[in-house]
Amino acid sequence: MKLFATDLDGTLLLPGDTMHPRDVAAIRAARDDGVIVTLATGRLTSRTHPIARALALDAPLVCADGGVLACSVSERVLARRGVPSEVSLALLDHFEQRSLASFVFTHAAIHSCPRGEQHHSFVQGWAHDVTSHADLRRGAFQEHDDAIMLLGIGDAESIDETEANLAPYAHWVDVLRFELAGVHVIRLLAKGTSKGAALAELAESLGVAREDTAVIGDWLNDLSMFDYAARSFAMPQAPAELKQKASEQLSPSDVARGPIAVALERWLGG
Repeated sequence: MKLFATDLDGTLLLPGDTMHPRDVAAIRAARDDGVIVTLATGRLTSRTHPIARALALDAPLVCADGGVLACSVSERVLARRGVPSEVSLALLDHFEQRSLASFVFTHAAIHSCPRGEQHHSFVQGWAHDVTSHADLRRGAFQEHDDAIMLLGIGDAESIDETEANLAPYAHWVDVLRFELAGVHVIRLLAKGTSKGAALAELAESLGVAREDTAVIGDWLNDLSMFDYAARSFAMPQAPAELKQKASEQLSPSDVARGPIAVALERWLGG
């Protein structure tokens, strides 16, 4: 048995959540040959299931950067790695102290503080459903659902100060700080959460050996997948750190021919 995992944004998906026809055909052909195909994405379940349905996938999906495993058929959450609500509330206090726009992600939706309203279009890359609350601490946890992800947005200095004060929470969360499209972001996930960790769990549950896994991606949240998989393909726009981890770097001409199709052809062709 073989397992192939593809990232979504910047990899499988074109603008408007469309896909290259050769990629769709290649995924269908690989599945017909017995390859298990899954999606491994930072998106929440609500923005992942429509893609899985379009491809008629039946394997569990890795969503929220590994925070959620979801059934692609029933669309139920199979497993989740969340930050306990009491820890999340303490972390939100740190965000508030430095006037960060604060967000709480559940498996399917995003909750925002009023300051975050100006960034709703930015976070909708993860999920379309964003609800603003006058009191985020109360609104985000009204269903007693642990946070899958916490996000803070602010200026570089405020993000620096916040990151410097999170050491006491190192047992609970992993911190990623990045800048994207001019926006300074700090992202917190439950300790040990990653696409790679979720993919490893999925492979084990399916009985697929590590040497029979392959992945394709384009950003830093794919590093853990590249560490795990025996074969990995980096998109042309990927950062240098990801390209260095990859078994193979795809070219712009590969992308024009369908990056997933090219990766599957090279992997399955030996």
